Amino acid sequence: DASLSQSFVFTAHKNELILGDIFVRVYNNQPSYPLKNPAKFCQDLLSFLGDQAQYLHSYLSMSNGSIANEVKPEYELRIKQTHMSLEALKNCMQHNPAHEAICCGYFKLLFALLKMNNENIQLLALDLLVIVTRNKDCVNSIADAKVMGCMLIMVMLLPSSRSSVLQVLHALVSNTTIIKEVLVKGALIYLLHLFCNSTSPNIREETALLFSKMISDKLVGPKVKLVLLKFLPSLFVEALSDSTETAIHMFDINHENPELVWTDEGREKLCTTVQKMMTLHFKEQLKDADVDWRLPSDFSVKYSDMAGELVVGGVFLRHFIKQPSWSVRKPREFLSALFDALLQHKNGGDNAETIGAALIALLSSQTILAEQVPPLGHIPKLLQMISNNPEGTGRIGLQVLVPLSDNESCVKTLANTPASLSAVMKGMQKGHDAVGVGAEICHKAFTKNQPALVAQALQAGLVSYLLDLLNDRLTRTPSSAKAQIVIALKAMQMDVLNGGKVVSQLEQSPIWASYRDQKHDLFLEDSKTSGYLTGPVGAAGYLTAGPANTHSDTPPPLNSSLNEGRRTRPNNL
Repeated sequence: DASLSQSFVFTAHKNELILGDIFVRVYNNQPSYPLKNPAKFCQDLLSFLGDQAQYLHSYLSMSNGSIANEVKPEYELRIKQTHMSLEALKNCMQHNPAHEAICCGYFKLLFALLKMNNENIQLLALDLLVIVTRNKDCVNSIADAKVMGCMLIMVMLLPSSRSSVLQVLHALVSNTTIIKEVLVKGALIYLLHLFCNSTSPNIREETALLFSKMISDKLVGPKVKLVLLKFLPSLFVEALSDSTETAIHMFDINHENPELVWTDEGREKLCTTVQKMMTLHFKEQLKDADVDWRLPSDFSVKYSDMAGELVVGGVFLRHFIKQPSWSVRKPREFLSALFDALLQHKNGGDNAETIGAALIALLSSQTILAEQVPPLGHIPKLLQMISNNPEGTGRIGLQVLVPLSDNESCVKTLANTPASLSAVMKGMQKGHDAVGVGAEICHKAFTKNQPALVAQALQAGLVSYLLDLLNDRLTRTPSSAKAQIVIALKAMQMDVLNGGKVVSQLEQSPIWASYRDQKHDLFLEDSKTSGYLTGPVGAAGYLTAGPANTHSDTPPPLNSSLNEGRRTRPNNL
């Protein structure tokens, strides 16, 4: 009877799971046994797993997760066989390399096994994914399957296997499509929870490495960075890209410097906020693995330690003004951000004062940065600001020009910018302090030997204006400013192209005769900080005038050198 031969089974084989002529239980006990056709065995295992998973998921969904007594034996048998076949598939992949691609097209099945209400099956599925995600084709197939929600909930469902979950994620985020998917599914809130709240140093380091890899993606990395900046101070996010160990160390200790203000209170607030948000999303994702994580567009963690602080380019300006020698991580970007911020505050105010003070402090303490200003195109805008609002932000702009005028490239840009000296003159006419600032600009700029600047001075009438400032009958100019004006005029008359015209104007002035032969070096104030930024700066960071003038406002007499040291004899001697 043919039917009898088909149903015949050896008694010893009755309870064995046999797939493709291979005893699965025996193979799991001898996983290194050389198979004749491992590819076919893997294919048979995947097909069997598909049938089992379909039955188990269907039954659980219809029974609302409860198992009736009459079907319990069959259910338990299928769970046992699913476990055996999954273990066999893992062993086969592990001991027969280069067969991982066989799983392509089956990842909806394998990730569905992660949702089984059986920890042993979940762990085996996770171990299998650790192996197959080393294969690029498998990673691409997972990207097409859109199943990352199932993986993310494993962060919380399998706390003892978080290292394996992170290992799988680290392999998968080499694919931009997967980064996009995990970003939508809430990967960052899970990872932030591990980074902030995990007690395992290894887990935190693996999480930081995962952040770093996601940020480095050329397409999605900037978006990942923007989301992280809503939670973490910018310096932490930058550190994640450079050194994960440094980022973790920085997070764990307190800081108060121009680039980071971080205290126990701020750290506790972040940890609590992240844990609450993660718990809420995890509960929703348990109900539906495909649910999206949406962060409000106006969301950011409000740190009380940073309240009221003016931050430009990731730098706390109040702290930077106190520590101008602080070496910022990105000085060029900070310089550009300060210029942009100053130009945006054309109406003045406390913020404009603080930004100006920080800009002057940066240019004065790190003079090499002035070389970066001409290519950025800020000097013409600065001059326009001085010309348009000389009594407001123009006063700040004039002070910013002081350290810039000490740089040859910046002076060359001034010379090539039309009406630059007209703007400086306009700024000098709006206050006693502004005259001193403008005189210092002229002193520094005209000693840089720029013929075009001298030509512009003649055209703008600067020579006549400076001579008027030397005339005590017209204006009361500080002696230090007079000294710098004299030096500037002497430098101008040495110009090869236009020096003769300058000399002609000077010779026609009776005022110049009182100054041309004098040495005014002793009247120059020795200040290490350009732009009259002196003394401690208050919370608002106001720009202050230079030190009070202690010298005479009149030039030394012509015969001072003859009278020096001479003593008057008493009449009775």
